[in-house]
Amino acid sequence: MTNKQKEKLVKSQQGELNAVLIYQRLAKLTKDEKDKEIFLEIASDEGKHAAILKSYTNTVLKPKETKAKLVGFLYKLLGHNFVIGLLEKGELASIDNYNPLKNDFPKIQQIIDDELRHAKMAKSLLK
Repeated sequence: MTNKQKEKLVKSQQGELNAVLIYQRLAKLTKDEKDKEIFLEIASDEGKHAAILKSYTNTVLKPKETKAKLVGFLYKLLGHNFVIGLLEKGELASIDNYNPLKNDFPKIQQIIDDELRHAKMAKSLLK
């Protein structure tokens, strides 16, 4: 593993950990039970992604609440559809980040597949 690859994997691992908190926060904020289930399912997947990445990086990280608080604030201020649109874009952008790594780190393909599914799940939440 090159230094650049490790750096990218650690950054991605942090992003996945942060995403767990973001989706958990949204699950608490929504009044819709179906949306809550979807948010919690995605949060669970993001935790699995962080574990996969940790198996490559051997780095212990903690999630940072800053983005979760910001997304929660935006959810209240700008609404459901605005935040869901951001999340969909974020899930798709993460795929671009992971693609260069998938040949050297086989489990990354599973993450890519999940992120694509998450983007579709997010899109299905638009009202």
